Amino acid sequence: MKTKRNKILVSLAVFFTALMSRAPISSIGQLVPFIQKDLALSAAAAGSVTTIISIMYALMSPVGGFLTARVNAKKLIYSCLLLSFAGTMARTFLGSFGLFTGTILAGLALGILNVQLPIFIRNQFPGRIGFYMGTYTATMTLSNSIAFASVIPLMDLSGSWQNALRILSLLAVPALLVWILIPRNSLYTSKSKARLDISWSKMRAHFPLGILYGLQALIFFSTTTWMPSILMSQGRSGEESAFLMVLLQLISLPTNFTCGSIMQRSSRKWLMALLASGLFLSGLFLILFAQEKLLLQIIAIILLGLGNGFMFAMPFALLGFSGKDREENMNISTFVPFVGYTLAAIGPAALGYLYDLTQAWTAPIIFMMVGSLAYLFFGKKAGDLVDAQLQ
Repeated sequence: MKTKRNKILVSLAVFFTALMSRAPISSIGQLVPFIQKDLALSAAAAGSVTTIISIMYALMSPVGGFLTARVNAKKLIYSCLLLSFAGTMARTFLGSFGLFTGTILAGLALGILNVQLPIFIRNQFPGRIGFYMGTYTATMTLSNSIAFASVIPLMDLSGSWQNALRILSLLAVPALLVWILIPRNSLYTSKSKARLDISWSKMRAHFPLGILYGLQALIFFSTTTWMPSILMSQGRSGEESAFLMVLLQLISLPTNFTCGSIMQRSSRKWLMALLASGLFLSGLFLILFAQEKLLLQIIAIILLGLGNGFMFAMPFALLGFSGKDREENMNISTFVPFVGYTLAAIGPAALGYLYDLTQAWTAPIIFMMVGSLAYLFFGKKAGDLVDAQLQ
């Protein structure tokens, strides 16, 4: 009975940690117009708030791998939760300085968690990697949904975008409480310390997975940061664009949740990249020509949501399946986000720059289309490598 209780607590801890992990990022997309106006930022500067998160994710990937190899998982995750909470709160004080400084702190914590949690899931639930990776990515998508659905109403009710972010930061509280309750002996242990080695000679075969991971993050960050602005430029109000972004995230949940389990049973994992890329490209194509037609926008959002679910979950599932043992999986799970978020950092700022340059959203949408095609190419290479390793 005690063992069952501990398993439930560990599952809840993973759930609540994932639930708070994306809200600090995705909530900014809805608030960009208000932050720009309040702090007198350019579109490129506002987009760089998300870029900073990507940069911190990249910089913290090796740090996360180093700490994962040496620090108790419970202590590391708990410390990151506290730092993320503090960073999110700091974003709401001292104007632009607080916004960017708090973003750096939150990005530092979330970057380490981004490496630690997939490794934790692989080691804690070795027989059900596909299911728990699916649950993990679906919960992160649910975190996005909560942020998109609530941030504008919270701003209206509380009187400022700062108060909205402060309220959303409370999502960290359940995770902090549950981790306290977990007995240390219910978590996985290793008899020997894993050795971190992400040298090019060891990791170059996994470079395509790193690019795939980066393209997923680039497209995700670009979409969450600028799609609300794109929709508002096509005649939707702030509330309507928020609703459509919530719809996008909710539509992503089933494909998020099922992706890992489907891939675990499949011997041709690259087909998931074909499906994800095709759906997302179709949605972008419709957005490009939707203008102010609400029906076309809704259909586009549904396609984008379905594609985003598969696109987001696939690299995480491949990470879970990679490596012959705990040490190799830890090294791959450190190397891949490092490569990925280095690439992803250009996305939101690049879209903001393209918009500033052209004063239209056509070029940024085409930029994301090219990224979707690249996702298919690198998904084929990464999927084939994992299939070969499993065989």
